[in-house]
Amino acid sequence: MPAETIAPTQPPITKKEILGWCMYDVADSAFTTVIVTALFAPYYAKIVVQDPGRADFLWGLAASISEVFVAILAPILGAIADFSGSRKKFLGICATTIILFTASLWFVGPGAVTLGLTLYIIANIGFAGGGVFIDSFLPGISNEQNVGKISGMKWAFGYTSGLICMVLISIVFGLADNIVSNPSAEQLSKARLIPVVVAVYYAIAVIPTFLFLRERSVPQQLPPGETYLTVGFKQLFHTLKNIGRYRELVKLLIAFLVYNDGVVTVIYFAALFATTTIGFTGEDIAMLFILMNVVAAIGAFSFGWIADRIGQKNTIYISLVIWIIAVVIAYLSYTKTTFYIAAVFVALGMGATQSVTRSLLALFTPKENAAEFFGFLGIAGKALAFLGPLVFGAISSATGSQRPAILSIGVFFVVGIILLSFVNEKAGKEAAKIPVLNQ
Repeated sequence: MPAETIAPTQPPITKKEILGWCMYDVADSAFTTVIVTALFAPYYAKIVVQDPGRADFLWGLAASISEVFVAILAPILGAIADFSGSRKKFLGICATTIILFTASLWFVGPGAVTLGLTLYIIANIGFAGGGVFIDSFLPGISNEQNVGKISGMKWAFGYTSGLICMVLISIVFGLADNIVSNPSAEQLSKARLIPVVVAVYYAIAVIPTFLFLRERSVPQQLPPGETYLTVGFKQLFHTLKNIGRYRELVKLLIAFLVYNDGVVTVIYFAALFATTTIGFTGEDIAMLFILMNVVAAIGAFSFGWIADRIGQKNTIYISLVIWIIAVVIAYLSYTKTTFYIAAVFVALGMGATQSVTRSLLALFTPKENAAEFFGFLGIAGKALAFLGPLVFGAISSATGSQRPAILSIGVFFVVGIILLSFVNEKAGKEAAKIPVLNQ
């Protein structure tokens, strides 16, 4: 009996449902753009920790802890979600976690290093876990002809949303400069509103997802004496025993494991590099990420369209070359203008790599096991995600410069290209037609 069944009586996929799926990224990107990358990271370094070297290490440590936690839990929770037909419920738990713990970052003021780290780790666990469950809906709402377009549309929506949230905070609320300067008590109070604004924005933007996105998986009846937890573990072990059937998917996950570490590291440290090494002000950071989100939105949609025509694998190759160019330019940057150029390449690579990788995984994934298999993507995305941030932090701390640290990240993209060359795209799509059955 399959781990889940797509009910034949369910209505066809509608544009409204696809919109609901895309809207989760509208909410999610407010968190990743403002909290993870652009504004809260410099706030934590300059105002909370007040020591750039230590802040780099702690920010990398926080990222690593949350990513490893999700990597451990994602596959088993995915297997449970598939069997119980409850992907949407798990997604709701993740969204609630993000909203509550992001808002709680309001309590983090100067010197609250441990509190800030703890709250951020929990919020980031919700963010990373939500990514696993929302992506698991993609195989069920797409096909080989439009998966790149749909995935690219979601990422484009997300980057546009990140831009809107940045504008809302940086211009309307005038908070950007208060993060990297010495704020007065009044300015500090305004700066601490950043996570609250993000939490409210997230809560509003995510509503269409839960209104329009259908739970198309059908819950199965628990066998006598079993719980969802025991069934989930058994299904996971059964899948691992039969994983050889999906060897192309495994190869893709290994390649993604490496090159995504480079992507994650650049995202985590972009704002810190810009402020510490290049000398960006809060206003510069706001303009930088407005530019990046515009370019990333265009890149995600464009490369999704390209992937449907030249193939996902070839498109990922192009995106990884763009990443290599980006880190080299960043290493050589001594002016704001040059770093803006590097940021354009980062944005193009970011928009393309993440959306197209997920569309290729969707084509390699049996619909009946989507949450479980995207849980493996969670492992691939998180298992080595601790390494890049720690390498960056360690090199930055040891050399007293972020330049060699950012250049070292290029190695992850080079190795990713080599590993991706072993993936047979056609064979992977054929294997996805056969679900992993329960024992």
